[in-house]
Amino acid sequence: MTLDEFATLTRRVIAEDGFDDYAPTAVYPDRRHLQVLTGLPGTEDTEKAALEWAAKDAQNGEEYLVAFKVGSDRFKIVRRIGPFSEDEIFKIG
Repeated sequence: MTLDEFATLTRRVIAEDGFDDYAPTAVYPDRRHLQVLTGLPGTEDTEKAALEWAAKDAQNGEEYLVAFKVGSDRFKIVRRIGPFSEDEIFKIG
């Protein structure tokens, strides 16, 4: 899955549910598994917490992507496959 493909899915969720309460979301394409991080305190570093949380469920270096808020109208997606990593910031609209 590419960053742009996951951004499209993320924007659909945001269009339906809004962005105010958007929680970090991870997808593991090979397993077709998607999960949402709940209960993250507002004082915690969202990026660090989201990346650690998503990495815990990755199996044997599999690909995963995680999206999280980085501003009032932007979200960041990080894609990892084993040691490879890439990321990009997207506007919600």
